[in-house]
Amino acid sequence: MAVELTTSGDEWCLTLSGVVDIFDAVALQAAAQEACGSPASSAGVLRLGSLEGVDTASTQVLLALSRGLGDKGRRIRFEEIPEPVARFWRMAGLADQLCP
Repeated sequence: MAVELTTSGDEWCLTLSGVVDIFDAVALQAAAQEACGSPASSAGVLRLGSLEGVDTASTQVLLALSRGLGDKGRRIRFEEIPEPVARFWRMAGLADQLCP
């Protein structure tokens, strides 16, 4: 599966793999809403080590997740950002928001 949300204790982890694009946007949005709405955790992890690519739709969902958590005083940690994905976000001017 391209999008998987897991929880362990008080932390959640959203793992993205393969190419996450507009066809996965509904699943990504649902997982993001579930993660953002989870009252038990103050932080989450976004694991991208198996991610091959993203498009603007999935990028918008990740931006909304990051901002939604920030508005609640919570944070998200991006892990293992593949270079092609980081390059896409840098070219889009989003590196400061999505590439810690």
